[in-house]
Amino acid sequence: MKRLLSLLLCVIGLNLANAQEIKTTDSTSIGGAAFKSHNEFYIFGDAVVIGNNILSKDDKKAFNILQVNNDDTKMSYVDIDRDKATFSSSQATLKLPSDFKKIAYAGLYWSATYAYEKGTRKEQKGDYVYTGNGERSLLVNQIKFKLPNQEYQDVVGDIIYDGITSPTHAINSPYVCYADVTELLKSSETKSGDYVVANIKATEGYLSGGSGGGWMLYVVYQSPTDNPKYISTYHGFALVNKEEPVDLTFKNFKSVEKGDVKTSVVVSVLEGDSDLRGDEFAIIKQRDGSFQSLSNGARFQQNFFNSSITNNSMKNRDRLPNSENTLGFDIAKLDIPNYNNAIINNSTNETTLRLKTESDRFYLYFTAFQTEIEQTYFDDIVQDNNSSASKTANVSPEIVRAQPESDPSYNTKEKRKAYKYKKRGLNSKAFKYLKNKKSTAIAGIEGGYYVISGVFAESARSEKWMAKLIKKELDAKAFINPKNGWNYIYLLRSDTAEDAFKLTEELKTNYRYRDTWVLKANLD
Repeated sequence: MKRLLSLLLCVIGLNLANAQEIKTTDSTSIGGAAFKSHNEFYIFGDAVVIGNNILSKDDKKAFNILQVNNDDTKMSYVDIDRDKATFSSSQATLKLPSDFKKIAYAGLYWSATYAYEKGTRKEQKGDYVYTGNGERSLLVNQIKFKLPNQEYQDVVGDIIYDGITSPTHAINSPYVCYADVTELLKSSETKSGDYVVANIKATEGYLSGGSGGGWMLYVVYQSPTDNPKYISTYHGFALVNKEEPVDLTFKNFKSVEKGDVKTSVVVSVLEGDSDLRGDEFAIIKQRDGSFQSLSNGARFQQNFFNSSITNNSMKNRDRLPNSENTLGFDIAKLDIPNYNNAIINNSTNETTLRLKTESDRFYLYFTAFQTEIEQTYFDDIVQDNNSSASKTANVSPEIVRAQPESDPSYNTKEKRKAYKYKKRGLNSKAFKYLKNKKSTAIAGIEGGYYVISGVFAESARSEKWMAKLIKKELDAKAFINPKNGWNYIYLLRSDTAEDAFKLTEELKTNYRYRDTWVLKANLD
């Protein structure tokens, strides 16, 4: 926004013939809805985000002029569907990997500035005078949502924040809404494909500070990964301005103990301008406590929020329209450049993200953080004896891994090394840890040491795995933990830790059973 203007003429109410002159200043105080953790996941899998804007220069054509801000653009609804039942609509394509297993979560967000239906402006004594016409609808949380190969469905979301009643935000009245659409995606036969969101309400024409709006779909899914992940989402509504930065702290995880720590973040904001500089997105460096500003080929350190939708250094083109300048609406997914683990160390259990600006104000409404976590940390969560893990997180207990390549890929220089596992003995730290660790209380089963071959949230998957084990002439049995409803497949129950540990180590020499572990149950 180039100017924070003081004069606003708007016509709001049932009688559109009555005009009211409002003299106000745009407050610099932080207002909105407090940011809080919304969802947490411990999962073998990943997350993907798509979305698009719903205001632009043209209703269908892409807008690619980067040196123009939303303040100076006469906004029109994007409406790509040629459906008379919708007044605004835009599309984005979801691409899930070929080894995708199932949807764990899908959250739909939409946000816009919406003080009135349409606005005009004229210059007066060096400033602009804005005139608004049209009663603002109260139903900002009602939209239409179309999944691949389906018709529109009506979606009613929760209003996270609506600025119409706030002295800080009344001048442009931003809002953000949220709907959990997990079951819609789970029940859809086609999950990858084109998604359309329609009838998001915003101010067309001109608005003091500029108008903008769009939608975002954040999806968490299960798929084969080498290490489990911790994924956490936050939402709320925060004004980021020159007065003070906004910090968000993520906890309840433990990064891998050895090797590279792979971490990524997603963030979405409203009102970030393409041509105004001074806004930053940073992450704390664990080694010295300073903040490292983030950037890549699509976003610069001093203009991170630049009205674009990006995946790392690439702009997301799988949209309709696929505007390069989304005029006040941003979605960014980026991997943290954690060279030599300079930002997030091994065994780290907390990190902080920081958003700040020196010129262009903007509104933060969503951020997500994900990192690979230590396998033993994940195992302890499944066994329900990890006191440092989140007690409210969604846990997907299945260990989902890719099958080994029997032949090297054509673009690989050397063959994948054969799987080898060195058995550990009764003098190892692993065995001592098993003997000393806390026992898990599970109702309805006999106390002892259980050699666990797999834990499944769905009974169909557990039955399929148990059938495979029996076919291999293994004595597979199962029990259900009534606390979480998970199905545990075990190959031995023993009164002694020694017998269970020895069988586990023997099984782990076979690649197929490399994730076997010992559950110590009902012995305390």
